[in-house]
Amino acid sequence: MSMHTDEKLLESMLKESLEKDIISLLSERTCITQREAMDVFYKSELSKQIDSGTYGIQYLDAAYLVNDLLENEQTIVGMYAINRS
Repeated sequence: MSMHTDEKLLESMLKESLEKDIISLLSERTCITQREAMDVFYKSELSKQIDSGTYGIQYLDAAYLVNDLLENEQTIVGMYAINRS
């Protein structure tokens, strides 16, 4: 395997782990299911930014990113809170 391929594989594994951590934390903090948290995350701008590597956001801590998502994307998260009422 070349260095370039190793770097891509490592980057992919890092993003996958970060996404998993974000979804778990989002579920815990908002009392929604893992499936709902996954839906929220993949509909968010945050997910797109992590995928594209915008501003190196994929290197930030999952807890920080969940706080950011909850603060800046309340509409998406709120859909599930409303449906629970």
